[in-house]
Amino acid sequence: MSDFNERDKKLLEKFGMTEEQVSSDVERMESEDAGHGITGPIYYGLHMLPKRDERMVTVTIKMPESQLEQVTAAAKRYHISRSEYIRRHLTNA
Repeated sequence: MSDFNERDKKLLEKFGMTEEQVSSDVERMESEDAGHGITGPIYYGLHMLPKRDERMVTVTIKMPESQLEQVTAAAKRYHISRSEYIRRHLTNA
């Protein structure tokens, strides 16, 4: 039984691909052992680490609840903390 619906099959046909090719690519990409060169270790927030002798300080800000909900949702999409998300945006400002 195929995991592909009719729409998927038409799309594959349009690009000259087979279900087997896609299944093989999926298996290769999802393998944590494969050396496919596409993905590698992910180091969240590594570029934001303070200098070894620099201590982190707390800053309090006020924002509307709706804005906080947006920040929370965005941070979750990137799998990082709200603090890390805000730090990244402040450094890009």
